[in-house]
Amino acid sequence: MVFESTILNQREIALGTHEVTFKRPADFTFRAGQHMQVAVQELLYSDSKGGSRLFSIASSPNNLEELRVIFRLSGSGFKETLRSLSIGTIVKLEQASGSFLLPQKLTRPHVFIAGGVGISPFMSYLNKNTQDTLDQSITLYYGNQNPQSAAYIRELTLMDTQQKNFSLEEVYKRPVKELFLKIAARHVEAIWWIVGPPPMVALTVDGLLAGGVPMEQIHTESFEGY
Repeated sequence: MVFESTILNQREIALGTHEVTFKRPADFTFRAGQHMQVAVQELLYSDSKGGSRLFSIASSPNNLEELRVIFRLSGSGFKETLRSLSIGTIVKLEQASGSFLLPQKLTRPHVFIAGGVGISPFMSYLNKNTQDTLDQSITLYYGNQNPQSAAYIRELTLMDTQQKNFSLEEVYKRPVKELFLKIAARHVEAIWWIVGPPPMVALTVDGLLAGGVPMEQIHTESFEGY
């Protein structure tokens, strides 16, 4: 199903990272972790891949007014077009889809590992669930080049101080396999969720497997560049 929507807000939320907020259509449904296709009516800058892209949804499923997406500014014609559109501009949104479904109920500890804009599905989940005390612990390892490029870092830091079962670990160095070996040893009973660029996801999985984490306890989503 395709919905018509409008742009509600545009803002830079971190160095090189942009957020677009759309009006949520009345019948648009999704779960934390899913993505949607966003299409513009006309490209303002040429793009060989066309006038639409997939984005993970960063807003909470409980937010019935808005849908938010974020992306790195890479110079692509589509992203330059999207961030240049005025408030009120009409866009098309396809019904959300995707099998990277974050848990509805926590029955054991979980570890989230995000690289860059891979934070999107985790923000959707955390904004929905940290309004109340979490039943089990969630630890987020969030990797970026520096604090200035870390999207939503203020919100996440606040969650860390307010929620006793949520903890944030900021990573500002190039990840290596040994790092995830050490992380695996800290969370022996955890379920793992990893989102980021394909090389980062592959490196993380290799490290966790080497650290003894069973593959069936690891869930991944790779964000290709565009």
